[in-house]
Amino acid sequence: MTCMRIVLAGGGGANDSRPLDEIFAGWIDSQGRLLYLPIALRGIRPFESCLEWMTSTFTPLGITDITMWTDLSEHRESELDEFDGVYIGGGNTYSLLAQLQVSGFDGYLIAYATRGKAIYGGSAGAAVLGRDIRTVMHIDRNDLGITETMGLDLAKGPAIWPHYGPQDDDLIHSYIRQYQLPVLAISERSGIVIENAELRGAGFEPAFRFDGRGKSEV
Repeated sequence: MTCMRIVLAGGGGANDSRPLDEIFAGWIDSQGRLLYLPIALRGIRPFESCLEWMTSTFTPLGITDITMWTDLSEHRESELDEFDGVYIGGGNTYSLLAQLQVSGFDGYLIAYATRGKAIYGGSAGAAVLGRDIRTVMHIDRNDLGITETMGLDLAKGPAIWPHYGPQDDDLIHSYIRQYQLPVLAISERSGIVIENAELRGAGFEPAFRFDGRGKSEV
């Protein structure tokens, strides 16, 4: 069985996600190539400023070969194998999932991950890597009227709740009752790493698993 390497970050700034960024950079190595997908920020923030942020975050970690794609329709699945890691950034989760679905890159990224390539999801990027994106209903607008909310399910079962805070506990329990899915909740200063078929918490704060039995630290 091929080992996946996935980072799920809660959506904080570079200082908040530093331990997760370091793990991801170590997977890519200084000679590797990183693909950055800021497409969840379409219409929200200029892509040029997104690339500046990505470069300033990963250059100090030794990752300097960074390519940004802003329109997935211009690219093919085979191009993904040119890269050692893919970073899926934050923004509007519904818009992100719609762009992945229309382009077919949802399936392409699943295949990429199963080949052992590294994927990092931050905020919306983390949510789409989970089983279902309705974990963001309280923070993201669904202006596109997305009805197919299933994510890439690279965490193999749970939905991902980014930007988690203790005030969300009641919402999470309601979500579990309604959709019958476990939840991995990650704050802006925490995250989850999936490697060697194991899932572990990482970052400055704990991450949590919610299910029908309650809440437990990852």
